[in-house]
Amino acid sequence: MPILLTRNVDNSMSGPEPGPCDFSGSTPNVMVEQPVPLGELKARCDRYRQYLASLQPSQEDTMMRAANFTTESVLRLIQQYPASSFIRVYYGIGEDGRHVIFMGAVQGEPSFARTEAEALYVDDCCLCPPRLNCQEDGLLAWQE
Repeated sequence: MPILLTRNVDNSMSGPEPGPCDFSGSTPNVMVEQPVPLGELKARCDRYRQYLASLQPSQEDTMMRAANFTTESVLRLIQQYPASSFIRVYYGIGEDGRHVIFMGAVQGEPSFARTEAEALYVDDCCLCPPRLNCQEDGLLAWQE
């Protein structure tokens, strides 16, 4: 069975949302291994696809369903900010109207707050859709 690294949330907390992340360090943000049926992960993706299809007009072929980052680019981001406890993924829309995702390191404050000239961000290399970027991905279950 697949393992999901997920945030350890104290069940005694009130309300549906877990408490906020502590961006000052990783200690209070403990991740635990949790067995997860592949079907549960696929259900997450299916619910998102169904939601996009329900919009008028349908956004199923417009909105991004997955992003791909090269391992080398993620490692470079981590090496640039070794003290960072988090990587934040940003969703946006490019000037051409295409949906985009990029990431940056978070170190006590959002990465956009940095003023350093050499701040590093990592762009998605090949988003899905189009289908050719995510062939044979059972979680996305492309239907022809």
